Amino acid sequence: MTSQRILFTGGLLLFLLSLAYGFFYDAFLLPARHQSLLYNLDMALNMAAKGDIAMSSAFAGQFARESGAGDLQARIPLHLALAGAMTAIPLWLTPRLAVSERMKRIMALFVVTGGLVLAAGDLAAVAAAPAAGRYLILAGYAWLALGLAGYLLYAGLFVWLHEEERHAKRG
Repeated sequence: MTSQRILFTGGLLLFLLSLAYGFFYDAFLLPARHQSLLYNLDMALNMAAKGDIAMSSAFAGQFARESGAGDLQARIPLHLALAGAMTAIPLWLTPRLAVSERMKRIMALFVVTGGLVLAAGDLAAVAAAPAAGRYLILAGYAWLALGLAGYLLYAGLFVWLHEEERHAKRG
């Protein structure tokens, strides 16, 4: 598979996963999350009004955890769409770069896999392993940055080298 196909199909896959997870989240997870948040907030306020500070604090803590998990889950489609959009510039640059196809494939895989790792990190942070999820999120960002930096480095070198050739032809 060529680097252009990896970038095109990977970017399309990331966008489609973004749409699918966004639909799943909005249709099934969000209503239940809102109900849970309202319940925990209501119970925290009721327990505080009754003077049971320990129970009020417990419900407020559960409200905070649910709210944080909701924020992480809402970022998953955003991260997938962002990674899908990040494939556009490398897709445009790939045919213009005089780099080996193997290196282009490696950089394309870094970009596409980075987006998937980023979303998997958000999912892991919500599911059960917040610490591991944070590390996966950082790894996803690093992979995206590494792939894009590779493309931009090669593009900069390509422009710089061809600029020297253009000046040599004029002089």
